[in-house]
Amino acid sequence: MGERLKKINKTIEGITSFEEFIRHKDDILQEVQSLQRDRQVTNFKFERLLKDKNVLNSLLKKTTEDLNNAVEALKTRAEELSILLSTIPALVYFKDTNLDYILVNKAFERFVNLPFYGIQGKKVEDLLPEYETKDDYTEMEMEVIQSGLPLYNIEEVIHKEGKEVWLTSNLAPYRDNEGEIIGLVGISWDITFRKNYEIELQDAKDQAEEGTRAKSEFLANMSHEIRTPMNGIIGMAEILKQAKLGKQESENLDILISSTRSLLSLVNDILDISKIEAGKVELEVENFDIRQILKDIENIMFIRADEKALNYKTFINSNVPEFLKGDPYRLKQVMLNLVNNAVKFTEKGHVHIYIDITNEKADAVTLEFKVVDSGIGIPDEGKKRLFQLFSQVDTSTTKIYGGTGLGLSIAKRLVTLMKGEIGMESVQNRGSTFWFTAMLKRSEKQTSTPDAFDKQPDLDDKPLRMLNILLAEDNEINQKIIQYSLINAGHQVDIARNGQEAIDKYHEGNYDLVLMDVQMPVLDGFEATTHIRKVESEILNNSNHIPIIALTANAMKGDREKCLDAGMDEYLSKPFTPNDLIRIIRTVTSNQ
Repeated sequence: MGERLKKINKTIEGITSFEEFIRHKDDILQEVQSLQRDRQVTNFKFERLLKDKNVLNSLLKKTTEDLNNAVEALKTRAEELSILLSTIPALVYFKDTNLDYILVNKAFERFVNLPFYGIQGKKVEDLLPEYETKDDYTEMEMEVIQSGLPLYNIEEVIHKEGKEVWLTSNLAPYRDNEGEIIGLVGISWDITFRKNYEIELQDAKDQAEEGTRAKSEFLANMSHEIRTPMNGIIGMAEILKQAKLGKQESENLDILISSTRSLLSLVNDILDISKIEAGKVELEVENFDIRQILKDIENIMFIRADEKALNYKTFINSNVPEFLKGDPYRLKQVMLNLVNNAVKFTEKGHVHIYIDITNEKADAVTLEFKVVDSGIGIPDEGKKRLFQLFSQVDTSTTKIYGGTGLGLSIAKRLVTLMKGEIGMESVQNRGSTFWFTAMLKRSEKQTSTPDAFDKQPDLDDKPLRMLNILLAEDNEINQKIIQYSLINAGHQVDIARNGQEAIDKYHEGNYDLVLMDVQMPVLDGFEATTHIRKVESEILNNSNHIPIIALTANAMKGDREKCLDAGMDEYLSKPFTPNDLIRIIRTVTSNQ
């Protein structure tokens, strides 16, 4: 632009006449206008460049601020991560694809007692001299790297400074920015304290279970030792009842029998508690007539209620099915306990039983049983102790009415097994209402009319032919009682004092039935039965099966099944009456 100005000035300076001015005027004006346009363009470009410069400066300033903020944020995150890795009690570590350590946290450094520079590039067995490389754990680490899938809750025990240390670990793949797996990250927690606690807890549980087993065995042995002489007492008493006695002697004998049965009831209660605590009580499921159970209870309790002139009545709603499915024996046991208590603690007035349905389903009903009496009632402070083991309302009640406090506790536990509840309401000196519920299945039986399905022969009315019986029993008192009862019933009896004698006599004689005690010297009843069944199978080709009835004082859960599994046909627990014995003999010989 400067050269063009010089050129215009030079042209103007060379004009010497008006004619020359006229001739050059347009060119000069045109050139000046061109210069003016160029100047405007130049000014525009300059202003545009100036604006662009300002924009760039603003962007650069913003970018610098953002970059500084990002750097600060990254620094903060790095500091937080460093604090987290430094303070977290877990062992955090990163490994490359060769399973060499590339980064660990402070907890890991403390665990191996080494600084980071002494850990980097090393393997675990290099850091812990006592560590025994476990191939399965190494394989799991390689599996994470190769599959890209994490693994959780991996437990292992390692040896460190002569001690066992339990660790539980989570493993996950570690990837670069392109998503390639370049290693793994692991987090391990020291769970030694928890493991030791679990071991101690398990040991305590094992000891408790061992104690329970020992207690059950003790109770079973004690039951056996008590039942054996009780069988002699009850048996001899039953024999004496058949003799002609005076009124006083007969009353004394009744007292003896009543006391013995009370003792037997106590033994049975203790065994029930033991079996329930050991989880060995299983409810049977069979068809039964609920009204027949109530009739049986009435027959049992009527004499005692009549002696007190009590109004004893049973009310059952007509909508209660005649037949149900469940455990009639345990249901009867609970009912008898409540009714017996009501009669025992009621001196005048009434004992009423109510049964109704509280809930119905297509395949089951829930029944509510209520026993209402007008007896002595229960004070408020005594209600809290009911349904607890060996609990009585107060010691004076125990002295006056007797009892151990086991019955209601057993009833509560049995009701729980029947998926029900039990409770009571009482006002002192005005009476009590004890109730419980039980869920029972509906029965396919609809009527009590005998048919091919449920008809049972009345064995007591069926004549019993004379049998040649072998009695294997080592207790002399029981020998005499059983022998007397059998001879009195018209049977021939031979006695074997142990299992070996029973085998010998079996081979020598021709017997219709064997009564086999279980616990005997030389050979027990199981071994003797096994031998007899083997002879029948291998020599006689099962052509001459001889019924064997177990006579045993073992009355724990599973004892009957054990006898049947050994090859015996039936099981009768001691003590038993002559009628019990004759009845079971009728049962096993009815088809012969």
